[in-house]
Amino acid sequence: MNFFLKLSVTGDLLMIVHLGPGDLSVDYHRKKWIDSVDDNMKVFAVFSLLFITVNAVPFLDKLREPHVGKTWVVLAASSEGWINYGMEADVYHAYQVVRQHGIPDENIIVMHSDDIAHSSKNPTPGVVINRVGGKDVYKTPYEVPKHYIGKDVTPENFLGILKGDEKLEKGGKKVVKSGPNDRIFVYLDDHGGDEVVFFPTTTLLAKDLNNVLIDMHKENKFSQLVFYLAACEAGSMFAKLLPTDINVYALTATLPGELGWKAESDHTNLNTYLAVFFAVTWLDDSEHNDLTKELIATQYEYIKIHNNFTMDGSNYSQHAQQYGDLSIATKQHVSNYMGEKKVPVNSKHVPYKPSGMAPIRDSELYRLQHKIKITNDIDEKLQYVQQLQSLLNGRQLLDKQIAEYVNELPAIDANIALNGKLELNNRDCYKQLVNTFNDHCYVFSRNTYAINKLESSFISPVPFYNQ
Repeated sequence: MNFFLKLSVTGDLLMIVHLGPGDLSVDYHRKKWIDSVDDNMKVFAVFSLLFITVNAVPFLDKLREPHVGKTWVVLAASSEGWINYGMEADVYHAYQVVRQHGIPDENIIVMHSDDIAHSSKNPTPGVVINRVGGKDVYKTPYEVPKHYIGKDVTPENFLGILKGDEKLEKGGKKVVKSGPNDRIFVYLDDHGGDEVVFFPTTTLLAKDLNNVLIDMHKENKFSQLVFYLAACEAGSMFAKLLPTDINVYALTATLPGELGWKAESDHTNLNTYLAVFFAVTWLDDSEHNDLTKELIATQYEYIKIHNNFTMDGSNYSQHAQQYGDLSIATKQHVSNYMGEKKVPVNSKHVPYKPSGMAPIRDSELYRLQHKIKITNDIDEKLQYVQQLQSLLNGRQLLDKQIAEYVNELPAIDANIALNGKLELNNRDCYKQLVNTFNDHCYVFSRNTYAINKLESSFISPVPFYNQ
């Protein structure tokens, strides 16, 4: 029965209560009510007001009630090693942000190698920072959980987490247990190539990732899913493969064929890079704005605007992209995926500008160049020079080996294969190539220069810079 019909019937009942039922019809009582309106209107008004008040409260509460499903968050750094310090630190920082914004710990799953907090290279054991001179993000204010660490950081486990793999769960591992009313936020931070993201010893191909997202949609595993990806060539993971009609929105740090940047170099104390540029931008925005009022599309525009920087007198940028169902970004707020709890907002906050930039694949080369520049001790300087020469020699060897191999292949134009702009059109063959090279030649995550050999499009070089 709708609201107004309820009100009409209740009015009739009130008239009967007030005038008495007798043997007369309701119409008679209604007429008598109207005839005695001066005496009885106040009584009716009071009863009607009480009725409206009682029935309107649940109605208004219905408008204000939160999303009926849960919000799940998956945070993953699929890198390892001290040189990739910043990628794990980004994920730790992201964990602090979503916790502070109210996402309960039971709804968060974290994957990380966990090899930097207590590394022998860490001068402050147990402390990880994400900004030069910044605060700890490993245990402060919340201790980062260790759901998947070390050898458990694999693409198979990452995909298993998303789709709620029963074998993982039976093995005591935490997975996303989502349903048709739930939202999912995923943040993945690592090295990337053309339609591939690299894990410590294996690879995650774009086709495999998108197939899982499609299957999850078919199986009603979410109402909407938002995926943030920080990696070189991140856009290639979704550009040609993510459908627009499966309620998935992806925001990537870079275009297909574009290199990403590390940021926050600390060459004095920690001797590494503390963050990646994309993470610095979106985390700074999320920490200093009311996410209940900020649309995802607004954060996307913020990232685009602030992904520019000046280095050595030249301007550089990386170009954030969005894919999939773009209506999610224009209709939903960041808080729907990172937490509804309001945190103190500083209206005078100035967007954070990171320093110490380096192309992700060349970050070790940049680091050694800078150490050579700032070191006064001759013996120490010589050590860095030798390390740099060893790095460059290794790259020359890789170039030579690849060229020799390609030149020996039958019916292959070596020049086109080595230097041409090729379109990726056989993903199954490409997957076999990537995995074979990774397993038997060079592990991509540990030899990032080798990733350049996978390119199907030209990547603009960037100059060496002593930062």
